[in-house]
Order: sequence, then structure tokens, then C-alpha cells
Amino acid sequence: MEITEDTKIDAPEKTIEWIKDLYRAVDNTDEAGFADAFTEEGCLTWGNQDMITGSKKIEEYIGEFFRSIDTLDHSFSGIWSIEGTEDADDILTLEADVTYTRHDGSRIIVPATTIIERDEKKAKAARIYVDISAL
Repeated sequence: MEITEDTKIDAPEKTIEWIKDLYRAVDNTDEAGFADAFTEEGCLTWGNQDMITGSKKIEEYIGEFFRSIDTLDHSFSGIWSIEGTEDADDILTLEADVTYTRHDGSRIIVPATTIIERDEKKAKAARIYVDISAL
């Protein structure tokens, strides 16, 4: 997981820290850590796949994906946040190049965008837009 001085950032530091924690779990293929970032009723939509609802189902789904690859690594080019209010959640938009390493050692780099709706501490919904058809 990489956020550099070239990463475009428009988000408070506490939000950046939350994102770092989330993507450390992702890039360490820690399905429990990823799922723990969601509320119990949280939703995940990945590309054109059906929506997954519930942190336990998210953990199972992402675990299957993690086992299908060797490693992955996110290099962020942009992080933007619209801070919520009492009546509205935070909205986070993340852009990254993701390096996937297959089990045979070959690699592919693809662009990805993720939109996350979040209360103060947990994701209520995440939509990941990435084309992994080449995997």
C-alpha cells in the first residue's frame, strides 16, 4: 500500500489513517481485517458482480478472491473525501493502480476506483470499479 507525496489528497488525516489501515489489510490479504472495516450490515459491490451484504459474507467473498492470487499492492494516485454530517455519511473516493501477482509469479497492473460510504468508523458500503478479467 503506497501513498506518496505525488498522491492527490483532499481528506482529513483521520480519514487517511483509516484508509491506510484498510488497505494494509487488503494488501496483506487479511480477509478478516478487510471485513472488520465494514458494519455488520455493510455492502460490497465489486465490478459487475452481485452485491455482497453482511460483513461475514464479505469476509468469505474476499477470502476466495485473495486465495485466487498470490499478492496485490495498491499505489494510490488520489484520495478524496466529502465529510458527512449528522444526517449523512462520509463519502470517500480512491484511485489507485493495483499490482496483482498471480500464483505463477506473473504480474498485471490495472487502474481501480473505489467509492466508500462510511459512518465515523466503519464502511456501510463500498463499490470497487476494476477490470480483473486479465487475471
